Amino acid sequence: MIQVILASHGDFCLGIKQTVEMIAGSADDLKTISFRPGQSPEDYTEKFSQILEDTSKQPTLILTDLKGGTPFNTAMLLKQSHNLEIVTGVNVPMLLSIITLRTENSSIDELISAALTKENWGIENSKLGGLHHAKLSLNENR
Repeated sequence: MIQVILASHGDFCLGIKQTVEMIAGSADDLKTISFRPGQSPEDYTEKFSQILEDTSKQPTLILTDLKGGTPFNTAMLLKQSHNLEIVTGVNVPMLLSIITLRTENSSIDELISAALTKENWGIENSKLGGLHHAKLSLNENR
């Protein structure tokens, strides 16, 4: 089974894991790595590397909270020496889709496609009289 690692600032990754497991049940091969206040990027990289030592040659999917932050940058650095795929902007709908879709036979590409569907963006404004979804185009240059 493809391992999924949640990497974030603070306890966000722990909270999102707990939320998803509360809804979908315990998830195998789902780990977290928190970047703590006052922690050096070098220490974080070392701890992240230790988690990856346990991975097999099969790809690992890294889900990060914020593009350009230390968890994302560390994952990108470690991608040079490990078989990693990285998706940023993790949220509950995205992780639920990945965890419920993932089987022994799932490919990394299937999991990435599930992560990136617009249904997993989870951004909308609820008002009386209906929902107003964010209308974003992947082709817009903003």
